[in-house]
Amino acid sequence: MSEDKIKKTEVDLLSTAISRIISSEVLQSIMSNQLPLTNDLTDSNKIYCGKASILFVDMRESTKLPEKFNADQLVKIYRSYIRTIVQAIRYSGGVVRDFMGDGVLAVFIDSEDGKSEDKAVHAARYITTAVDKLLNPALDQAIKHRISCGVGIHTGKITLSKVGMKGKEQQENAENEFGIAWIGNSTNLACKFSGAVGNGTIFISPSTYSALTDIDGKQEWKWIEIAKGNNILNGYIAKQYYLQLDDDIAPCVAEECKPVLGLVDELKMQYQNQLAELTKKSEELGKKEQFLSEKESQLSRTTAEVNKKAKELIAKEKLLNVQAYHFYLDVLGSGHCKAAYVVEMGQDFWEDNLDELILAGAQIGKDEHTVKQEISYAMVSIYESLKKYDKAYDFLVEQATGYSWLLLSTVQNIVPKVGYCERLKTALYQRLVKNDLPLEEREEFTKIKDWLVFVYKK
Repeated sequence: MSEDKIKKTEVDLLSTAISRIISSEVLQSIMSNQLPLTNDLTDSNKIYCGKASILFVDMRESTKLPEKFNADQLVKIYRSYIRTIVQAIRYSGGVVRDFMGDGVLAVFIDSEDGKSEDKAVHAARYITTAVDKLLNPALDQAIKHRISCGVGIHTGKITLSKVGMKGKEQQENAENEFGIAWIGNSTNLACKFSGAVGNGTIFISPSTYSALTDIDGKQEWKWIEIAKGNNILNGYIAKQYYLQLDDDIAPCVAEECKPVLGLVDELKMQYQNQLAELTKKSEELGKKEQFLSEKESQLSRTTAEVNKKAKELIAKEKLLNVQAYHFYLDVLGSGHCKAAYVVEMGQDFWEDNLDELILAGAQIGKDEHTVKQEISYAMVSIYESLKKYDKAYDFLVEQATGYSWLLLSTVQNIVPKVGYCERLKTALYQRLVKNDLPLEEREEFTKIKDWLVFVYKK
């Protein structure tokens, strides 16, 4: 067992290497039509830069395979899968540059054979075709298993450099440990795209899609926004976009574990889940109230005890009403400055939630104008997105009357479209007289009032 320290010779060796790397000039070369091999790169600060399309393919739920299959079966699954992927990449003009467990990273660059984007997409289609029509039928028959994988592609600038170290000194048989570091976000994005889809779905970035040569083939792609953790991934997907085979083979597709949902569908699902949870809590509270009432009748509790329980129920009801009010407030607030989302959800959705907000406000003692003023900033933005400028103007008046800020640019967009402004001017004058605004907001309100007076003098 080694001693609990780093030897001085090793410290000196590492310090010298670090100093050499940091002090050496970085020499940059542009990649030609062929990727440099690891053995062709020198152990120096020489880097290669250029545009490339990065493809990443990853097997879905591979961590569960050891629980279902023995070692012999696992070897057959992994070796046949990797063999399929590598052939698809190689025969499409790409080069495999890394194996990450069951993930495979490949690189495509422009050459006389074609553009990197076209070759990468061809490889992705080759992969999905070979997996679903050749590999899965064989695995399904042999061991009752089908593979699902997702393919991600991103095109952008990459930088590569040789990293690692030579074998240990005075040990001739020590292996040199070198590899290639891929610098840039293309690899990271390709991995994220791959992880967001499955079942033969290909997810490509806008930069890849825009450069595709096959104009007719672009109709196979669908624009999508996917929420993945804290990230929003934008791009195009194509599902079961197969290449042709000489023999007509039916695809053998793995069972889909989770469908790919766009951002709007994801938000709709979250909205429905939150609404269902709120309804469930309301029903539970109703049952508790009924149970308590029955118990009080059975046990003939004293008036003091009944009053105490009644107060507790009132407090709970008030809390639930407040939660309901803030829920609808958050739903409407989510439409602020999100035009595409607002249009997708539709006018009825927003107005139904506004009606629910007003009803919830009444339950906690807020009148309709107070509620409208509190959500006015969002409703102005929502009706602007829906091009309902008369309704947007009504909420401008509410915003000027009781909200904490108002933007001149918003007023300048809406007022000319409706052609009137008297109620808004009156609200602004009254608000300025009320003098309840901070200095910065008061200046903005004054600018709006002056602009209306100047442009609409009558």
